[in-house]
Amino acid sequence: MSDDRTDDRLAGLVSDAVGDVEPRDVLDDLRARTRSSAARSRRPWFLAVGGAVVATAAVVTAIALASGGPGAPRTDPGPAASRTAVDSSPDDSSDDPSATPDPGTLTVASYYLGETPRGTRLFREFDQRPGAGQLGAALETFRADPSDPDYRDPWPDDAFSGASYPGATGTIRVDLRDASLHDRPAGMSTEEADLAIQQVVYTLQAAVQERAPVQFVLDGNPVDQVLGVPTSEPLTNAPPLDVLSHVSLTTPAEGQAVSGSLAVEGVASSNEANVRWQLLAGGPVAEGSFTADGWMGEKLFPFRGSIDLADVPPGRYTLLVETDDPSGGAEGFGPDRDTRTVVVR
Repeated sequence: MSDDRTDDRLAGLVSDAVGDVEPRDVLDDLRARTRSSAARSRRPWFLAVGGAVVATAAVVTAIALASGGPGAPRTDPGPAASRTAVDSSPDDSSDDPSATPDPGTLTVASYYLGETPRGTRLFREFDQRPGAGQLGAALETFRADPSDPDYRDPWPDDAFSGASYPGATGTIRVDLRDASLHDRPAGMSTEEADLAIQQVVYTLQAAVQERAPVQFVLDGNPVDQVLGVPTSEPLTNAPPLDVLSHVSLTTPAEGQAVSGSLAVEGVASSNEANVRWQLLAGGPVAEGSFTADGWMGEKLFPFRGSIDLADVPPGRYTLLVETDDPSGGAEGFGPDRDTRTVVVR
């Protein structure tokens, strides 16, 4: 059970994890849809990197800290051991929307890599993670598999040993466990290395709810590079629209069971604020659009709506949301997309 301070903390997380975007309060939904982690074996981290090259991940989006540029005010290798995973299988126990999160965990905004028509980008999801404080829980992002199977984490689970933040106007310090990540590994592109660094920056900024710079350190001292990326100086977040998917679902959660209606929330940067949606089971079962709160500017804008499920038979469906593409694919890269699996009862 949470007290008022916990509610305030989570409210700030929901708001600040998307920067200048101010979605309506989704705390109750976050509590319902996040579940305790369960241990499972983890693939070697270099396979996660290689999978980015050879696998075609379903196009997904769970957006991230989408405020202005750096310094924006707060409005917002080898075989590894075990790795934790959030269970998203659609059974009666794990996907009951009234399920209660483990009181020993904290809700964090976790950033992962995924695919868009424009290439690999960062996606956000909210997770329950164990840890000493928000930074400790946020570091579990790099030890835990994402709930959405379309996302991936390129870091080995023992990459970091800790993190600290002195407060406003300070620098977030993240401690590397050893020097093994100094160079970019074989199979990892320079673009993916850059995104992996930004994954850390965005995740830790979300944890402290500040656009604070991030310094990578080893044995208390700054390191000159990580994954081949220069890190001797504290790093700021890259512009949101350069590194984040342009549409992202906040709710529903992956594998969530629903009935009657499906509440949908997210953020997007889409032409004329139009966010298209489809409910799919082989082909479209229902479709329509939501209107975001804006579309001009270097950030993401919230959208929300409800899908009537009265005429939708029980079963497993894919909810797809995408940015508007007036050219119909004739120009540019095509729409960014995000998907979630839902179970209609």
